[in-house]
Amino acid sequence: MSIKKILLVSAVLALTACSSSQYTLSSAGANVQFVDEKPSESCQFLGRAEGTRGSFFSGTKTHSQLMRDAAIDLRNQAAQMGGNVIHNAQDASMKVISDIAPTDAVMAGDVYKCQ
Repeated sequence: MSIKKILLVSAVLALTACSSSQYTLSSAGANVQFVDEKPSESCQFLGRAEGTRGSFFSGTKTHSQLMRDAAIDLRNQAAQMGGNVIHNAQDASMKVISDIAPTDAVMAGDVYKCQ
């Protein structure tokens, strides 16, 4: 195998690893749930978080697929903040541009810690 082929395969593998490893649900993130109703007063508001999925290395993923990755990132970030509930999650992407050209997918939500 030539050096050019080895470098090309190595570059592709490195880019693939960089683009997908962040979008795996952590064990703590698996305990975070999305809710529609505002959490009760006994829950502690921890702040607002954003999950993102860049489109540069995503290949041919649709916006919906990118949003699923952004939701995973949001759940992992909420867990890192100590939260277990996300309320008011919304697509904060630039949708007007995403129909024309791929843009980063962004999901934002309010993070709470509930007992």
